Amino acid sequence: MHIPASLQKIESIHNIKICFAVEAGSRAFGYASEDSDHDVRFIYIHRPEWYLSIDQGKDVIEEPISENLDISGWEMTKALRLFRKSNPSLLEWLQAETVYEDCFSFADSLRVLNHTYFQPKPALFHYLNIASANVKKISGGSITIKPLLNLIRSILSAGWIRNHGTFPPNVIDSSILAPYIKLKKSGHTDPVLLSKEIQSFIQREMEELRDYAESLRQIHTDPTAELNLLFQNTLKKAWPENRFR
Repeated sequence: MHIPASLQKIESIHNIKICFAVEAGSRAFGYASEDSDHDVRFIYIHRPEWYLSIDQGKDVIEEPISENLDISGWEMTKALRLFRKSNPSLLEWLQAETVYEDCFSFADSLRVLNHTYFQPKPALFHYLNIASANVKKISGGSITIKPLLNLIRSILSAGWIRNHGTFPPNVIDSSILAPYIKLKKSGHTDPVLLSKEIQSFIQREMEELRDYAESLRQIHTDPTAELNLLFQNTLKKAWPENRFR
């Protein structure tokens, strides 16, 4: 599997520059099995003239899944608008350990801005919504391993935000999560019967976290000016032959 070559091909076909590309999904979260897909996510920027249209163009690129490679990306202004909302998927990409492309200091700039502009409330609700969706997959006290991992990881991530006030790491050390990660890596596919302790933990944490999230005030800081400047500077760096005056 040649991920860098696939990214270069996408750049050529779409006439774009990929500024940042990482491994996301289960491999980024530390619970991939040998046959897990490679979920590659990237942020790209068009040539300057693309941004001069009165109509907004398509802002995503999605490649057909092949050879266990799931690859897709967001156009930069879309990514920056989502960053303004503390979009957790994007913030997870910024923390990924496996990086395939990292140009123009774009990702570093976002990491710095996130220290100032991170909004706990929408991030909390993002993880609680994931947890709620996966709780519904519990049947008769049992659930398959992948949704179970997503459920517990989401609860732990929301708990991290509550306890620390910062965005959670992609991999959270937890004695609760560890045995299920081991099962996933071993290729286990049968439903897992949850103990009463785990079921109580899930119910208690979700109730407490939702109460906490609802009690939070929305932070009204606006990074738009800095994000505009970041976009403009990255556009100049990516396409230096099109210098703005």
